[in-house]
Amino acid sequence: MREIGERNNAERGREAPPPAQEGPGPIPLLSTTAPASLQLLLSQTLQALAADFQGEGARVLITGICRTPSGEVRTWYELFSEKAVEKLLRPELMRTLEALASPERLKLMWALSRGKTGSAELMEAAGLTQGQFYHHLKALEASGLVRKRGRDEYEITLQGTSAFFTFLAAAAYILHGFPSLPEHEGGEA
Repeated sequence: MREIGERNNAERGREAPPPAQEGPGPIPLLSTTAPASLQLLLSQTLQALAADFQGEGARVLITGICRTPSGEVRTWYELFSEKAVEKLLRPELMRTLEALASPERLKLMWALSRGKTGSAELMEAAGLTQGQFYHHLKALEASGLVRKRGRDEYEITLQGTSAFFTFLAAAAYILHGFPSLPEHEGGEA
Protein backbone atom coordinates (compact mmCIF):
# COMPACT_ATOMS: atom_id res chain seq x y z
CA MET A 1 0.00 0.00 0.00
CA ARG A 2 1.26 3.48 -0.86
CA GLU A 3 2.31 5.74 1.97
CA ILE A 4 3.26 9.40 2.05
CA GLY A 5 5.76 10.38 -0.60
CA GLU A 6 4.35 7.97 -3.16
CA ARG A 7 2.06 10.44 -4.85
CA ASN A 8 -0.04 9.78 -7.89
CA ASN A 9 1.29 11.61 -10.88
CA ALA A 10 -1.20 11.46 -13.73
CA GLU A 11 1.39 13.05 -16.03
CA ARG A 12 3.54 9.90 -15.65
CA GLY A 13 0.58 7.66 -16.35
CA ARG A 14 0.42 5.95 -12.95
CA GLU A 15 -3.07 5.04 -11.88
CA ALA A 16 -4.65 4.07 -8.59
CA PRO A 17 -5.02 0.34 -8.01
CA PRO A 18 -8.38 -0.97 -9.21
CA PRO A 19 -11.07 -1.04 -6.53
CA ALA A 20 -11.93 -4.39 -4.98
CA GLN A 21 -15.08 -6.06 -6.25
CA GLU A 22 -15.88 -7.64 -2.90
CA GLY A 23 -15.34 -6.33 0.59
CA PRO A 24 -16.48 -6.32 4.19
CA GLY A 25 -19.70 -4.43 3.35
CA PRO A 26 -20.66 -0.91 2.39
CA ILE A 27 -18.78 1.96 3.95
CA PRO A 28 -20.79 5.17 4.35
CA LEU A 29 -19.58 8.05 2.24
CA LEU A 30 -19.02 11.49 3.71
CA SER A 31 -20.67 13.24 0.80
CA THR A 32 -24.04 11.94 -0.28
CA THR A 33 -24.29 14.68 -2.93
CA ALA A 34 -21.76 13.05 -5.26
CA PRO A 35 -23.04 11.30 -8.40
CA ALA A 36 -23.98 7.64 -7.84
CA SER A 37 -21.11 6.43 -10.06
CA LEU A 38 -18.59 8.32 -7.92
CA GLN A 39 -20.18 7.09 -4.70
CA LEU A 40 -19.87 3.50 -5.94
CA LEU A 41 -16.23 3.96 -6.96
CA LEU A 42 -15.34 5.58 -3.63
CA SER A 43 -17.22 2.91 -1.70
CA GLN A 44 -15.32 0.16 -3.54
CA THR A 45 -11.99 1.95 -2.98
CA LEU A 46 -12.69 2.36 0.74
CA GLN A 47 -13.73 -1.30 0.99
CA ALA A 48 -10.43 -2.33 -0.63
CA LEU A 49 -8.50 -0.14 1.82
CA ALA A 50 -10.50 -1.52 4.76
CA ALA A 51 -9.80 -5.10 3.67
CA ASP A 52 -6.07 -4.33 3.58
CA PHE A 53 -6.09 -2.34 6.85
CA GLN A 54 -3.93 -3.93 9.55
CA GLY A 55 -3.93 -3.03 13.23
CA GLU A 56 -5.16 0.14 14.88
CA GLY A 57 -4.84 3.74 13.84
CA ALA A 58 -6.24 5.79 11.01
CA ARG A 59 -5.79 6.34 7.31
CA VAL A 60 -6.99 9.24 5.23
CA LEU A 61 -7.40 9.11 1.46
CA ILE A 62 -7.34 12.44 -0.34
CA THR A 63 -8.27 12.64 -4.01
CA GLY A 64 -8.71 15.57 -6.31
CA ILE A 65 -9.22 16.68 -9.87
CA CYS A 66 -9.07 20.15 -11.35
CA ARG A 67 -9.03 21.90 -14.68
CA THR A 68 -6.26 24.47 -14.85
CA PRO A 69 -6.91 27.93 -16.34
CA SER A 70 -5.16 26.65 -19.50
CA GLY A 71 -7.72 23.82 -19.76
CA GLU A 72 -5.48 20.96 -18.65
CA VAL A 73 -7.08 18.38 -16.34
CA ARG A 74 -4.93 17.43 -13.34
CA THR A 75 -5.57 14.66 -10.83
CA TRP A 76 -3.94 13.63 -7.57
CA TYR A 77 -4.38 11.29 -4.68
CA GLU A 78 -2.57 10.60 -1.44
CA LEU A 79 -2.99 8.01 1.28
CA PHE A 80 -1.86 9.09 4.74
CA SER A 81 -1.54 7.01 7.88
CA GLU A 82 -0.53 7.74 11.44
CA LYS A 83 2.90 6.34 10.51
CA ALA A 84 3.45 9.42 8.35
CA VAL A 85 2.86 11.99 11.09
CA GLU A 86 6.48 12.18 12.26
CA LYS A 87 7.66 12.51 8.66
CA LEU A 88 5.22 15.37 8.13
CA LEU A 89 6.15 17.49 11.15
CA ARG A 90 8.91 19.31 9.29
CA PRO A 91 9.58 22.98 8.56
CA GLU A 92 8.35 22.66 4.94
CA LEU A 93 4.91 21.61 6.13
CA MET A 94 4.79 24.39 8.69
CA ARG A 95 5.62 26.95 5.96
CA THR A 96 2.81 25.60 3.79
CA LEU A 97 0.31 25.62 6.66
CA GLU A 98 1.38 29.15 7.60
CA ALA A 99 0.97 30.27 4.00
CA LEU A 100 -2.54 28.82 3.82
CA ALA A 101 -3.63 30.05 7.25
CA SER A 102 -4.02 33.63 6.03
CA PRO A 103 -7.34 34.93 4.66
CA GLU A 104 -5.47 37.22 2.25
CA ARG A 105 -3.40 34.35 0.89
CA LEU A 106 -6.47 32.15 0.54
CA LYS A 107 -8.09 34.94 -1.50
CA LEU A 108 -4.97 35.09 -3.70
CA MET A 109 -4.97 31.31 -4.12
CA TRP A 110 -8.68 31.40 -5.04
CA ALA A 111 -8.09 34.15 -7.61
CA LEU A 112 -5.15 32.23 -9.09
CA SER A 113 -7.18 29.02 -9.26
CA ARG A 114 -9.88 30.95 -11.18
CA GLY A 115 -7.38 32.03 -13.85
CA LYS A 116 -6.38 35.49 -12.66
CA THR A 117 -2.64 35.88 -13.20
CA GLY A 118 -1.67 39.55 -13.36
CA SER A 119 -0.48 41.45 -10.31
CA ALA A 120 -3.14 44.18 -10.66
CA GLU A 121 -6.07 41.77 -11.00
CA LEU A 122 -4.78 39.61 -8.14
CA MET A 123 -4.39 42.66 -5.86
CA GLU A 124 -7.93 43.76 -6.72
CA ALA A 125 -9.41 40.27 -6.24
CA ALA A 126 -7.79 39.92 -2.81
CA GLY A 127 -8.37 43.56 -1.79
CA LEU A 128 -4.68 44.16 -1.11
CA THR A 129 -2.35 47.11 -1.46
CA GLN A 130 0.79 46.62 -3.51
CA GLY A 131 2.95 46.15 -0.40
CA GLN A 132 0.53 43.65 1.15
CA PHE A 133 0.26 41.78 -2.16
CA TYR A 134 4.00 41.24 -2.54
CA HIS A 135 4.36 40.31 1.13
CA HIS A 136 1.73 37.54 0.80
CA LEU A 137 2.90 36.49 -2.65
CA LYS A 138 6.45 35.99 -1.34
CA ALA A 139 5.17 33.54 1.31
CA LEU A 140 3.12 31.63 -1.28
CA GLU A 141 6.13 31.39 -3.60
CA ALA A 142 8.47 30.31 -0.77
CA SER A 143 6.13 27.46 0.10
CA GLY A 144 5.96 26.28 -3.53
CA LEU A 145 2.24 27.01 -3.91
CA VAL A 146 2.65 29.77 -6.50
CA ARG A 147 5.31 30.53 -9.10
CA LYS A 148 6.15 33.46 -11.31
CA ARG A 149 5.51 32.75 -14.96
CA GLY A 150 6.47 36.10 -16.46
CA ARG A 151 6.73 39.79 -15.73
CA ASP A 152 3.97 40.50 -13.18
CA GLU A 153 2.33 37.16 -14.06
CA TYR A 154 1.86 34.35 -11.55
CA GLU A 155 0.30 30.91 -11.52
CA ILE A 156 -0.75 28.37 -8.96
CA THR A 157 1.31 25.17 -9.03
CA LEU A 158 -0.19 21.66 -9.04
CA GLN A 159 1.06 21.34 -5.46
CA GLY A 160 -0.62 24.67 -4.72
CA THR A 161 -3.91 23.57 -6.27
CA SER A 162 -4.02 20.29 -4.36
CA ALA A 163 -2.88 21.92 -1.10
CA PHE A 164 -5.38 24.79 -1.41
CA PHE A 165 -8.45 22.67 -2.08
CA THR A 166 -7.41 19.93 0.36
CA PHE A 167 -6.84 22.57 3.05
CA LEU A 168 -10.28 24.08 2.42
CA ALA A 169 -11.95 20.65 2.41
CA ALA A 170 -10.24 19.73 5.69
CA ALA A 171 -11.18 23.09 7.22
CA ALA A 172 -14.82 22.63 6.16
CA TYR A 173 -14.81 19.12 7.62
CA ILE A 174 -13.35 20.37 10.92
CA LEU A 175 -15.75 23.32 11.04
CA HIS A 176 -18.87 21.26 10.39
CA GLY A 177 -17.85 18.04 12.12
CA PHE A 178 -18.86 14.57 11.05
CA PRO A 179 -22.03 14.89 8.96
CA SER A 180 -25.20 12.93 9.53
CA LEU A 181 -25.35 10.09 7.06
CA PRO A 182 -28.45 8.38 5.70
CA GLU A 183 -28.84 4.69 6.43
CA HIS A 184 -27.32 2.51 3.73
CA GLU A 185 -29.32 -0.49 2.69
CA GLY A 186 -28.23 -3.14 0.25
CA GLY A 187 -24.85 -1.52 -0.33
CA GLU A 188 -26.31 1.58 -2.01
CA ALA A 189 -26.06 5.17 -0.86
